[in-house]
Amino acid sequence: MTDLLQIIRQQQNAYQKRGWRLPIWLAGSEDYTQQQLSALKPEGISYWLGHEPPVGFTLLSAKQKQQWLGTECDVLVVDARYSVDWDLVAASSGCLKSGGLWLFVTNEPDLWQQQPNPAAKRVLPYPLDAATYTGFFKQFWLEQLQDAHWVQLIEGRPAVIPALPEAMTSAQAELPYRTTEQQIAVAAIHKVVTGHRRRPLVLTAHRGRGKSSALGIAAALLVQQGKTDILLTGPSPVAVQTAFFIAAHLLKEPYQPGQNQLLNGTIRFVPVDVLLAEKQQNTVILVDEAAAIPTPQLQQLTDLYSRLVFATTEHGYEGTGRGFQLRFQSYLQQHCPGFQKLHLHQPIRYQANDPLEQLIFKGFLLEQTDSVSAALPETQLASYQVKDLLLQPTKLQHIFSLLSLAHYQTDVMDLWALLDNPALKLYTLEQDQQLIACALISFEGELDKELAMAVSHGKRRVHGHLLAQSLAFHCLQSELAGQKLARIQRIVVHPSVQIQGLGSQLLSFVLQDLLDQQYLIGTSFGATLALVKFWQKAGFIPVKLSHQNEQASNEASVLMLYGEQFRPLQQQFSRQLYWQLADKQRALDPALALLWAEPPSIEITPQQNTELELFQAGLRPYELIETHLLCWLNLNYAKVDHQTALLLVQRLWQKQDWQQISLPSAKQKLPELCKRLKFLD
Repeated sequence: MTDLLQIIRQQQNAYQKRGWRLPIWLAGSEDYTQQQLSALKPEGISYWLGHEPPVGFTLLSAKQKQQWLGTECDVLVVDARYSVDWDLVAASSGCLKSGGLWLFVTNEPDLWQQQPNPAAKRVLPYPLDAATYTGFFKQFWLEQLQDAHWVQLIEGRPAVIPALPEAMTSAQAELPYRTTEQQIAVAAIHKVVTGHRRRPLVLTAHRGRGKSSALGIAAALLVQQGKTDILLTGPSPVAVQTAFFIAAHLLKEPYQPGQNQLLNGTIRFVPVDVLLAEKQQNTVILVDEAAAIPTPQLQQLTDLYSRLVFATTEHGYEGTGRGFQLRFQSYLQQHCPGFQKLHLHQPIRYQANDPLEQLIFKGFLLEQTDSVSAALPETQLASYQVKDLLLQPTKLQHIFSLLSLAHYQTDVMDLWALLDNPALKLYTLEQDQQLIACALISFEGELDKELAMAVSHGKRRVHGHLLAQSLAFHCLQSELAGQKLARIQRIVVHPSVQIQGLGSQLLSFVLQDLLDQQYLIGTSFGATLALVKFWQKAGFIPVKLSHQNEQASNEASVLMLYGEQFRPLQQQFSRQLYWQLADKQRALDPALALLWAEPPSIEITPQQNTELELFQAGLRPYELIETHLLCWLNLNYAKVDHQTALLLVQRLWQKQDWQQISLPSAKQKLPELCKRLKFLD
């Protein structure tokens, strides 16, 4: 024991000199693991992931994830003996600093693989019980890490002490910078502010490279140079907390988590929708986690503002942003040809080639394999269940890489669900062994009558049955919750071969297969006009729209069902939506309101027609004919030219003030636009 402990200490010292973290797998009986933990005697700031931490350890909980993500520790113990939250395992690894000790503690490996994982309740649908159901993620995790560079202390086996890998050297940066790359990034941000207009910066990095800190350092330095209007934005206020914290520290300004401004608003957070609705003057806008903001909104920001920095996590534990570069880059090339790109490689808490980071990347398939030929002479369609993927790990790697590349919400939870949730299925479109598109399906429903009725009345909720839950509760269709339902969670096409009809081709295959098995089919997503048109073209119709925007997409979430049998639900939805436009749906894209809403029809009297004609001729003020114009629009909205209709929808259906309406000088343009309206037709 003493010799082994000495070897581990020597190993840790060697890692510390290279700026690395030392990962150790500790497995065995309760007595054995406790004995080893006691012998190692972790020192310094010590974190514990699991339950019932020993004295001296700080427990990392899921509820406080945003608070501890930006902190540092010397020791991190992942107690996976009883339960393991894989999302937190991946996320917490970034907290361990250079020279730190990472201990992954399990029971004896074969026994541990066969044990249920209570934490899997996050990814398992009703009626599966995480306390008794055993998925495949543990098996996958260990198979992925067979060749991982970590010390293995497994009871009854010789200890495995791997040889020290090659180190990579990097120059040290002066404070306040943690790396030379971060210093270069801050200089690039400064150039956006002081250089030519309309030359935005796209800043990408893996997690833990100091991207958000660079935004904070740049904001503080700009304030010190006299800049007084620096705006931070992102998908949520939480996304910019690190930048605020760093800026406050450098400016010696008090800061509390959740605080949204510094120095009386010199640096402040402004939501994206506010930036789009109320143009700010002479501002610098720093966008963090830009990949989680819908591309149309990023495009609008680019059109409205001339000094922008778009920073995003390229892929990692909170989600992914690699598709952001490919989707958004072409727009920037067209509209801002002088834009700059910068990628941060160097971690800030440890040195490059760190064994723990490599272990995490390998275990959670975070390395990308996204090369696809643009030529598509022939494609093949296929489908996969979980067991198929376990036997084809390379295929699983390609699938998860594509999901990460092409969809901003993909994260570790998705991989965990793929391997532990048996109600998921994948369909793919492939060419010469290359994966070019995939669809992820969740099988739901088949709730018994009593449960479906309880859900319908709001007395019960069922995890993993979003489609059944919505149909029963929001649409009051409890009988549909008892049928076989299939929800299309994701459908993605490799960005290099998009706009070739491949998504529609894959969707047709999926629909036919599911219909052959007599499933009712639906999907739910953040509603943008382009996405809605894609699904509508495929035969899906809207039946429900959320009253609040999704945090991830910043769009209202729409539920759409496939098939004409749901037309009555769609009509009910459309009639309700019209009345909600002036209240809960005032922020809805007017193009979607125009597409979906069904207004009531009230005939216009001859007197009202006369007044409308006088308004058209400039002889009647708008205020006196507004209600007449509303009645006319409700009867004729389908005949009005698109731009005029959008203006009228915002003003008359959504009751927006003139200054809120997106069309410039809307009130002045209204009479001019109305000249084209034929009130007597």
